[in-house]
Amino acid sequence: MAAATAQGMDPTVLDDIIRRPTEVRSARPGKQVQLSESEIKQLCVASKDIFVQQPNLLELEAPIKICEFGNFWR
Repeated sequence: MAAATAQGMDPTVLDDIIRRPTEVRSARPGKQVQLSESEIKQLCVASKDIFVQQPNLLELEAPIKICEFGNFWR
């Protein structure tokens, strides 16, 4: 994850920002994690950079099956 950061962001800082909320997955529901506004902004910028690098269109080969709520379309 951190390898995809941009704008000189320290990968270890980004990894720490991601680690803290994921550590409480097994904790009681509603357990709060403190993230500063700047940490949230860093996470948003890094996420945006990753999404911008991804293609907008997936090129798939036919035939393809799409399933939604148990219904199939071809």
